[in-house]
Amino acid sequence: MRRVLILGRHPRRRGLLAGRLAGRPDLNVTLSLAGRTASPAPQPVPVRVGGFGGAAGLADYLARERIDALIDATHPYAGVISRNALAAAATAMCR
Repeated sequence: MRRVLILGRHPRRRGLLAGRLAGRPDLNVTLSLAGRTASPAPQPVPVRVGGFGGAAGLADYLARERIDALIDATHPYAGVISRNALAAAATAMCR
């Protein structure tokens, strides 16, 4: 089973993606929300709330949880997490 992590901040994008992937028997999907997310709406997949501690922390999480695919569904202006996601994915692939 492939493990997928969705980095979500934009409500519509994260909900659509999580909903579409939730029913797939070949995927284990987790949705990660920023620590600033207060009372998130119910989601069809497990939700993780909080930061990772930068690119290095996200890379550690990807390796530790054996994540196969990382999807950046954050807000279009969330440049820091998007850059961290790219760096973390590159680092995790090299481990």
